[in-house]
Amino acid sequence: MRSGRMDRLVTLKEKVSTVNDFGEEIAEWQDVAQVWAERLELRGGERWNAQQVVANITCKYRIRWRDDVGPLDRLADADGREYDIHAALELGRREGLELLVAARGE
Repeated sequence: MRSGRMDRLVTLKEKVSTVNDFGEEIAEWQDVAQVWAERLELRGGERWNAQQVVANITCKYRIRWRDDVGPLDRLADADGREYDIHAALELGRREGLELLVAARGE
């Protein structure tokens, strides 16, 4: 992997469940690591859903190999947008990961 293309600092997040004073389970997102990544745009679009225009953004990020990233995690870009990770694909022989992500709806 070429490190010169990794020009974005992103934060990887995992879901952590805690229990409040009433015994209810609360899901929170905890930062796991900040890593350098390369962003590749895939597509964006708009569609009608429930009589509203809904925008969607799909892209992929390439990062160095990690074994603690999967489709249940999230990625936060430095621009303030959070993405759901849909797939974490291995590049080479554990050289890196390609994360297929979609922007979270507001």
